[in-house]
Amino acid sequence: MEQQLPLLAPDSKAATSSPLCLTLDNPTSTSTSPAVPSSAPPPAAALEPSRQSFHERETDAIKAKIMSHPLYPALLRAFIDCQKVGAPPEVVGRLSALAGELDSRAEDRYLQGQSSDPELDEFMETYIDMLVSYRQELTRPIQEADQFFRNMEAQIDSFTLEMCSF
Repeated sequence: MEQQLPLLAPDSKAATSSPLCLTLDNPTSTSTSPAVPSSAPPPAAALEPSRQSFHERETDAIKAKIMSHPLYPALLRAFIDCQKVGAPPEVVGRLSALAGELDSRAEDRYLQGQSSDPELDEFMETYIDMLVSYRQELTRPIQEADQFFRNMEAQIDSFTLEMCSF
């Protein structure tokens, strides 16, 4: 069963101009509420294709600027490093190979020159720093657990050696 829930309050001014709905697909639901009829009017964005295409064009332009930025490979590298934390060894291997490819391409991109958009430069640097900090926060509990297990193993080994000496 498909259920649509409005994301904005009905009395909100934004709800009248462009209704946003969250669609939930729940086949196991036992609710008796009727499904949304197929003759329901399309969302406002579908009625205004020029507005939707402008938004898509603007989004695509921003994505292109970010992807062409000289710091983009460093951003991807920081993201990949976050993904590697706690991942199984085979996933870490694939991510490391991908990061190696990025590093080889990053040298070429860095030689192309700096960006002419200081606001984007600041965003990229800040986001990279945030991802590096996030990786460190993700790594800390794993390192603490690893140290705990090493200490426990050392204690068990010392008990075993004491038992063997008797």
